Amino acid sequence: MKHLDYDLPPEGQAKVLRVLNKEVLQPVTMEQKLDKLEIEIFKLFQPECKIKPLDRILVMRDFCLKEGLKLTDTEIRQKIWQGRRLMEGAVESYKPNQLLDVPEETWAWEGVIMSADANLLISLPKCGKTTLIVDLIATWSRGNDEYLGHKLIGKCPPVVIVGTDMTLSRWLPLLQRFGLAEKVGDKMQFFEPIVQLFAANNPLHLTQEGLERIAEIARNNKGALFLFDSFAKLVAPLGLKESSEDIAHPLADLQEVLAPYKCTSIIIHHSGKTKEDSPVLASRGSTALTAAVSQIISLSWFKREEDRQDKRILMRTQGRAEDVQLLISQDNSGWMLEGNVADELKKDEFNKKLEKLTDSQADVFEVVQAANGMEVTASDIQNQLNIASKSGIRILQALTKKGFLIQNKSTTPESRGSVLTFKIKPLL
Repeated sequence: MKHLDYDLPPEGQAKVLRVLNKEVLQPVTMEQKLDKLEIEIFKLFQPECKIKPLDRILVMRDFCLKEGLKLTDTEIRQKIWQGRRLMEGAVESYKPNQLLDVPEETWAWEGVIMSADANLLISLPKCGKTTLIVDLIATWSRGNDEYLGHKLIGKCPPVVIVGTDMTLSRWLPLLQRFGLAEKVGDKMQFFEPIVQLFAANNPLHLTQEGLERIAEIARNNKGALFLFDSFAKLVAPLGLKESSEDIAHPLADLQEVLAPYKCTSIIIHHSGKTKEDSPVLASRGSTALTAAVSQIISLSWFKREEDRQDKRILMRTQGRAEDVQLLISQDNSGWMLEGNVADELKKDEFNKKLEKLTDSQADVFEVVQAANGMEVTASDIQNQLNIASKSGIRILQALTKKGFLIQNKSTTPESRGSVLTFKIKPLL
């Protein structure tokens, strides 16, 4: 029996022992050659290995040529990825009665960001996608247990920013604004929980080389939070069209390299100009992209088209859990809640109905509104607006039918019987 000299998890140890015990020092068959290639790949992931991640494909290509293995770079790369997964104890399938490690929490930010999974954040430009996540990271790193009314689960993990969309001159002031960077003389520095930052000055893309680099970072920072900003810039060198289903392939590759290390990814993407209610349909390009992730978060202006001064943002989620809607806004200190979405929508519907009232109905409504919750009769309308009692009753009942008032029957000392009274119907 051969002796095992590799530092591998149990599944990997069993694999290497099976290979070594076949005596493949002089491989003859294709199976033996592939077995020897797998041993060489295992060596790549040993702590003492000096081969850089970006050089692995070159080294393995040379090895294949020497051993007479006619593998393409894609096939070699797949073998390397399989080796990495085996190093992390990944198995091909689970078996009955096998004890499985199932995390208790599926959320990083409850209801919004799924933990150890892919999250797609979409909106039109300048809605604040990046600042929202940076503010979230800063809040979490300070030990806060909630953000915008939703729980933050556990301790803030290491953060890796792959921010190819912006230069350092934009990233560092943004991080400084939220207390994640500072000036040192005429220079700037960022600090933990951010452990690595890639910007337009030192870009990282979702090419094969970039994915190898991301995999190594994830391996050294298990459970990390990765912020990818933005997806279009990250896949630009691949020459893929956003309208093509192929646009989702780099995202699938990204999930493949992050999954063994239980990393959480937030991928920022721009939305189309459509006014879709669904976050899935609002995303720009092929829907294959939204189908490739577990959680979608969208940001959109709440009432900006109607009022240019309204800076509130509607945040919606859609994924594998109950949808969340938040009404938020930001200032220099960060993001804050701006009331309940359902309540605001009711107010909006109320105001639209109010605009459709006739002049007489609007006048009568103002009189009832001015009563501050007190009941009003047709006689009150007649006295204040000089509207005949019967006409006043008709208008009050019409307002009741439209949902503005509540009608009751009351007895007053002045009346010989019951009289109809009206008061404002609470909006909420």
